[in-house]
Parts: sequence; C-alpha cells; structure tokens
Amino acid sequence: MNRTEYYETLEQIYEDLENANGNFQNSFPTSGKELTDLKKYAAVSLMVTDRYYTNLSKLQHERKKL
Repeated sequence: MNRTEYYETLEQIYEDLENANGNFQNSFPTSGKELTDLKKYAAVSLMVTDRYYTNLSKLQHERKKL
C-alpha cells in the first residue's frame, strides 16, 4: 500500500467511525477524546496490518525464487 492508498483507506475508516448512523456508532457510541483515541488506534492498526502483509508478500516472493 502506498502513502496515498494508506491515507485514503484511513480516511474511509475515520468516516466509518464518525458516521452517526453507521454500524460502529450504533454499537459503540463515542465522541470527543474517546473518538480521537479510536482514530489513533485505527491509524496504528492499519500501519501494522500493512507492514505485516508487505513482509508476508516479500517472503512469498523470496520463497518463489528458491
């Protein structure tokens, strides 16, 4: 995932978290500092997931070379 894709995906996640009529807010109503904290967790989670799959793809590519 490149930087543009990362920010686009993160923006979609933020919109999902903030949507008052969305599944997340209906299940876990949040606002203020709690919502800000959730956005930080979402950003870190997305970064970790992206790195995991990037490394997994790299290992798979290296294995194919063998």
